[in-house]
Amino acid sequence: MRRAIVHIGMPRTGSTAFQEVLARLRPRLAAAGICYPNLAPPGAPGSDDVNHYRLGQALDRRRDAAERREALARLDAILAATPADTVLLSYEDFSVQRPFWRVPEILSDLFARRGFALEAALVVKPQAEQLASAYALRAQVVAEGRTFRGFLRSEGGSRRYDYADRLEPWRRAAAGRVTALPYRDRRSDAPLLARLVDGLGLGERLAPLLGPADLAYRTNRSSGPVAVEASRRLYRLGVHRQVTGHRRLLGHVLDDWAWARGLDAERFRGDAPEGLARVAICSGRTTAMSRPPSGPVVSRVAGACAPAPAGPRSRLLSQRERERSARDPASTCQYRPP
Repeated sequence: MRRAIVHIGMPRTGSTAFQEVLARLRPRLAAAGICYPNLAPPGAPGSDDVNHYRLGQALDRRRDAAERREALARLDAILAATPADTVLLSYEDFSVQRPFWRVPEILSDLFARRGFALEAALVVKPQAEQLASAYALRAQVVAEGRTFRGFLRSEGGSRRYDYADRLEPWRRAAAGRVTALPYRDRRSDAPLLARLVDGLGLGERLAPLLGPADLAYRTNRSSGPVAVEASRRLYRLGVHRQVTGHRRLLGHVLDDWAWARGLDAERFRGDAPEGLARVAICSGRTTAMSRPPSGPVVSRVAGACAPAPAGPRSRLLSQRERERSARDPASTCQYRPP
């Protein structure tokens, strides 16, 4: 059978960069026998063809039944028409969808009807780093008022961050055909994109299409500690309710403000060793009790994960910069006074 590879995440592990490179290469992929389908409906914004979030949201019921039928019909039509022997889908939230929506099974059945066998691919960070990334992402969209310790108390025990649990429904639907890779690999200094395509067995086909700029491409820079704390405080003050447009715009203003002043050179890391230790113990007990077959796969990958390199420390603002910042108008984020 032909291959249907679904890249399922995790979130904040280079997914957007991978998707944008594939979307740019889409016109050249057919010659390599690869299809990265454009599932955006007619009239959708141009950015909607970069990944397959619309299909993912339709399958987990964040979109209505009509859009779900249309998304599956578009995918089915592409599968029926493509001569490619490999189809690639990518949406980082596939990994955190609730099992009762049966997304892996739905896709597996659809692929099988068109002669494709489902495979799943997952990129993981050390669990503590993934939790810090998730917290920073919530701050980046101004949706978090808890401290990181408070976040860990509420979310640290969630199976959303148990990689074996996340991978297991996909392993079952794919009959064991799963690939898990570390975000940073202590055994290799190759770029993530190169390791990912090699791990999927597509290196020989894609390597000629990937230039140095593709391999080095990064996007969606994570917030640093100053912007995260500023976002948390603004959220608690309710400022996010007084911003015109998506509140992510306010998060971008905070990031740009910090980076322009030499702050937040290092991403948010989450300084809560006691809370993270409790999460690790809890996760270990859960895995030992449930013993999902995906556990050994994830354990091998987790052992290869390299820790994040220490970046330069953010410098403090001078008195003159603090005074100038205090005079900066808030109109850059379209703030409406209450």
